[in-house]
Order: sequence, then structure tokens, then C-alpha cells
Amino acid sequence: MNNTLTHSLPSDNRIQTIDILRGLLIVLMALDHVRDFFQLDAFAFSPTDPEKASIALYITRWITHLCAPGFVWLSGISAYMHYKKNGFAKTSSFLFSRGLILIALECTIIKLGWHFNMDYSQLGLLVIWGLGVSMVLLALTIWLKQQTVFILGIIIISCHNLLDSITGGDNQIISLLWHILHQAGDVHITDTFTVHVLYPIIPMYGLICLGYGMGSLFTDENKEERIALFKRMALLLVLVFASIRLLNGYGDPNPWVFNQYFYRTAFSFLNVTKYPMSLDYILITLSVLFYLISKIEASTFKINQPLALFGKVSMFFYIAHIFVIHTLAMLVAIITYFIKQGFDTANMNADTVTENYGYSLIVVYPVWIAILVVLYPLCKKYRTVKLKYPNSLLKFL
Repeated sequence: MNNTLTHSLPSDNRIQTIDILRGLLIVLMALDHVRDFFQLDAFAFSPTDPEKASIALYITRWITHLCAPGFVWLSGISAYMHYKKNGFAKTSSFLFSRGLILIALECTIIKLGWHFNMDYSQLGLLVIWGLGVSMVLLALTIWLKQQTVFILGIIIISCHNLLDSITGGDNQIISLLWHILHQAGDVHITDTFTVHVLYPIIPMYGLICLGYGMGSLFTDENKEERIALFKRMALLLVLVFASIRLLNGYGDPNPWVFNQYFYRTAFSFLNVTKYPMSLDYILITLSVLFYLISKIEASTFKINQPLALFGKVSMFFYIAHIFVIHTLAMLVAIITYFIKQGFDTANMNADTVTENYGYSLIVVYPVWIAILVVLYPLCKKYRTVKLKYPNSLLKFL
């Protein structure tokens, strides 16, 4: 970028720590999605099944548990930053508009990226949809005091597992509403239309409220105190998680069990429920995120700059990486298996690719790195365009 263009662009006034952490999370999410499309039999069993998963597979999948809660929590922090600069009215309008745009993207462009078709016999409500709805709800909430929003987030996160025993029943509309709120799974609306809810919104809304309530921590100029605070919070959440999880009762519908092998017992202990995000799941993932923040704040690693770039254009990265991974998976399958017949590109999604073709994790990791290398210059260019046109629709992405 030449000096003239650099000086003509608006100031990149962002919180670097948030961008770096968001960039790290989007990179880990890419690893999980590469595994979805490239690992043989990726959907044959849960990669965090303590009885079936190898150590490498379990760890590969478990570290990506940080992504979804991290994105939602960071979105709450970013919402608070937007409010500090723009006030309640503009922030509420921005969150509401961006939330609706994310919902629309999930049901159109992102759906196309996952399936390479626009068949609406099944509609998936995935993480971007859940994030969008959470933003819309936060837009209606931020008129409350920040402390009230923070307390609301804690109450939702702590208590939503009390709803685990409730089911939607046989009525399709009531069942769909309850699945959207708290019960992951399929709702068959008609014989030809099914809604697949992967991310119910109650715990996600709790997380975005928690992030908004903690946003003021990132306006404190005392960096050393903030680092120490996040380290203490990380330790506290680990202790709370361990205490609740040991009781094997409230906090997660998936109890842990002893195994003759210690590592499988540990795997079972950490095998917390993601859909919907349980209290135990949120506690352990937030503890790791808080610790990472303390380390990022204190670090000057060169890798921070590429991660920050990915974090600044995370939604562009998300959309682009799905199309790149899906396309590459199909091309590799064609080349390596020399498919001559029966190759239906319209039905080559992650399930069908890895059910018929696929590779070990030894292949997954180099493919993941290669995709990051390919996406980096695209993200850099997109960031330049976004800064050049700050008032365009790109601000919502």
C-alpha cells in the first residue's frame, strides 16, 4: 500500500488484543472445517468420543471448542466498544442490522458454501445464525445498564441447564421455537422441509451479554492489572468447572465416566456438551480464553500481526474459507480417486465427501496451513478495501 493511500484511510482504531484472539479463533475454526471436509469418516463418530477418538483427533477437535463461545463473547465486547464511540441509538441500530445480515448470510451464501446447492428441503441454523440472533437480542438489551446486562448474562449461563429436561413436544411450531431457544436437533416441519438447529440461542445470548458487561475492562489503561485480572479469572473458572463437573450432576447433560485408561477418563471429564453450550462447556472454554487474553496482552510475537488481520476481517474469512475448503476437497477427491462416474457435485458436502473419500490427520494439518496461506493475501486486500470505504455495507462484515 502506498503512502498516499495509507494516509487517506481512516485510523484503524481497534483493540489489538481482541483482534488477535478473534484471529486465533477463526484460524482454529478453519482447522475444524478442514477436518470436516478432509478427514476420512469425519462424521462416523464424535471426534470427542472418549472411547473411540485417538488422542490426536480428540485434541484437534477439542481445541476448536474455544471458537463459538469465543466469537460470541468477543462480539459482546465489540458491541460495548461501539457503544462507547457511538452511543446507545447507533449501537442498537448497528447490532440489529448486522444481526439480520448474519442471519440472511447463514441461510444463503454460507448455506451455498457448505452444500454447493440451494436445496431448502433442509435448513441449517448454524453458528452464524446463532450469532446474528444474539446480536439482535443484544440490540434490544443494551438500553439497560451495563451492570444489568452483565448480571443477566451470568444468570442465563448459570441457570439455562435447568431447562434441559424440557422438550418441544409434538407440535411443530412449538417444537421449532423450543429448539431455537434451547434444544439442538431436527424439527420436521413438513414431509419435505426440516429445520436443523445446531446452535440454540439462549446460552449464546448469555455469552454476548457477558461480553458486553465485561467490555469496560478493555478501556482500562492499566495493562498489568488487566493481565493479572484475566489470569485470576481463568484460574477461578477452572476451579468452578472442576468442582461442578466432579459432582457429575448439574452443569452438563453428558456425565463423565471412569475408564481403565487415565487419558480416556480425562477425555470423558472434558467431553462437555456444545449443542447447546452447557454451563460446564462455557466455564472451561472461557477459562482458556481468559488465559489466552492474558498471554496475548503480554506478548509481542510476530504471529500476532497475521492473526490480528484475520481477526479484523473474521466474517470475510469465515465465508471465504468455507468455499475454498469445499472446492479443494472436491478437487482433491476427483484427482486422488480419479472419479469417473457417479460424481454429483451438487451433493458433495462435508458428509458425502468424507464418507466416500478422505485422509488422516497427517493430511488435514498441511491442508489447513496451505489454506491459511492462500487466504492471507485475500484478507489483506479485503481489509484495505473495507478501510477505504468505511461507510459501505462492508462495515457489517
